[in-house]
Amino acid sequence: MNQLRSIMAYFCINYPHKSELSKARLTKLVYLTDWFSALLDEHKATNIDWVFNHYGPYVDDVSNLAQRDEDFSIVPEKTVYGGDKYVISYSGDDVESELSDREKAILDAIIEKTEGMYFNDFIDYVYSTYPISSNERYTNLDLVALANRYKEEKKKPATSSS
Repeated sequence: MNQLRSIMAYFCINYPHKSELSKARLTKLVYLTDWFSALLDEHKATNIDWVFNHYGPYVDDVSNLAQRDEDFSIVPEKTVYGGDKYVISYSGDDVESELSDREKAILDAIIEKTEGMYFNDFIDYVYSTYPISSNERYTNLDLVALANRYKEEKKKPATSSS
């Protein structure tokens, strides 16, 4: 099965607040999956070519797959502020067997880290990640190279200015 599909389905099945899985949040959860995978395992979990666009790390891959795949549905809803959001859900078979234990551990860690965040806090967290905080908008994000650069920068001793 397609890795992106499995990751999206896993989030839809296991995220505790289903009504919060908007296209934007699910896309950014997939971004976090690729970023954590790049940091921990030196490769992305998906084959997405991430771009830091006007709305952060956003690509159409997630919503396009959800639109094409009959096991996903996209339902228009209103935010608490009256704006539009499109919630993605999954009604297909369980996908746990299609993911490695390592992949599931990364996905579970992302769920645990983000499940209590309201949308603005979640967005702030995503924007605080190194690929976003260290790049300009409209930049292509090579997450593996950025993870390596991030780890190298973390190794450097802090210099004090007197």
